[in-house]
Amino acid sequence: MADTLAISLRKLAREKQGLRHRGRLVARTEKRLVEDLGRLLPTIGYRLVPLAAARLKGMAVDGTRRPKRLQCPRCDRRFAHPLPLARHLSATHGAKKAERKMAKKVVKKSA
Repeated sequence: MADTLAISLRKLAREKQGLRHRGRLVARTEKRLVEDLGRLLPTIGYRLVPLAAARLKGMAVDGTRRPKRLQCPRCDRRFAHPLPLARHLSATHGAKKAERKMAKKVVKKSA
């Protein structure tokens, strides 16, 4: 009885050590992935923000607003990232909008 208890405790201790070791490996891998993302995201127009600062939408980590340097070539709107600029261009100035405007003009002229 005492032997089986001792064996079970040793086995449990080994499993606990293994779990700690795997936890450290997972933490190290996660840290490496976050660092890699931190290097990759700025190249495509994004950036990693600490979770506490994520609540402050549009604000940099130091509390300042990110400058809106990208200007729409067709109007005066400005954007901080290329993705919202592209979305604005297609939604506001896209070919579908131009076709609708032309169709309305044709209808008005014929009436």
